[in-house]
Amino acid sequence: MLSLEELAVRLFDAGAVRLGDIEAKIGRRTPIYFDLRVVVSHPQIMLSVAQHLEKLAKDINHELLCGVPYAALPLAAVMSINTNTPMIMKRKETKMYATKRILEGIFEKNQKCLVVEDVVTSGGSLMETVSTLRSEGLEVTHAVVVLDRDQGGVSVLKQNGIEVKSIFSLTGLLRILNEAGKISDETVDIILEHIKECQFSNLDFMKDNLEIMSL
Repeated sequence: MLSLEELAVRLFDAGAVRLGDIEAKIGRRTPIYFDLRVVVSHPQIMLSVAQHLEKLAKDINHELLCGVPYAALPLAAVMSINTNTPMIMKRKETKMYATKRILEGIFEKNQKCLVVEDVVTSGGSLMETVSTLRSEGLEVTHAVVVLDRDQGGVSVLKQNGIEVKSIFSLTGLLRILNEAGKISDETVDIILEHIKECQFSNLDFMKDNLEIMSL
């Protein structure tokens, strides 16, 4: 397993960390964007990320794993194989034929399911998956994520009954990349100012959900 410092640098070099004035979800702009989908092309990085997530999950009581579609699905699959923990998958939409399921896989009501996510910003995407799992009768109280962007999403999730453990916080990741010479002090300052200005609350989370539903 790569150390946190090695993993951060490998993720940066693989293009999972992008810098610039980038359009994010629902038209928001950000000076830093994370695309963890690229790790599927880097088996050693994907394995190391999964191993770090497994370490976070070790003390969490769970019987099932569910990755938030789509970026976290391969990570959850690797975790499932490594730990011999059954996995279920949430579809983006309900299957309109045959089983007509929103969840794929075998599960029973009241089983404890651990959610796996790549990045938490506002907490909306993760909470959407949690809501589906809960509506199907599963017990969901924890999530493990690769990166907490330090923008309030973890607090929002906690208010909704989800404790989050992350491999990296954005602040910690910036420190590692800065010390490794990958990003400048000026870039760090710009991103930290963005984090300070763009904080999300439970009210923002509910507003975003209404906007998405109206699209």
